[in-house]
Amino acid sequence: MAIENLGLEIRILANMIYNRANQITMKAENLSIHQCWILQYLLETAEKTVYQKDIEQLFSIKRSTANQMLRALEMRNYIQRTVSAEDARKNVLTVTEAGAGAYRRLSKDLYQLMLKLHGDIPGDELAQFQSTLRKLWHNMEQEEKKTEIPLIS
Repeated sequence: MAIENLGLEIRILANMIYNRANQITMKAENLSIHQCWILQYLLETAEKTVYQKDIEQLFSIKRSTANQMLRALEMRNYIQRTVSAEDARKNVLTVTEAGAGAYRRLSKDLYQLMLKLHGDIPGDELAQFQSTLRKLWHNMEQEEKKTEIPLIS
């Protein structure tokens, strides 16, 4: 594989996975896959305090996009926003029982999709691939830090 095609090939695979996962979540719960991933993250980090800014950074999305997705989840009673005790300007995000139930139902179908994606690829190859993806991710984060434009004060 030519190195110049790496980004393109990752993007194509990511789009294929995203589109199929989104079909599953929309059909089953009328949620986007991003909303499902937000529920998953909030459930996995239930012992931590999570703010909207954390969602923005994790998913590399704009504030308005995060707010729109969170508002939709809140309207369906899947998440709750409560004012932070430490900073009244921030809202703490938590999953409701309804949100946890929706995620549990979706996770079964998404797990089946991942099994199909993995197919007959041996576990050690998948582990190596995931390790390499994390290194690529780390490299991109380092590059982004180098190219950030400093704020003028």
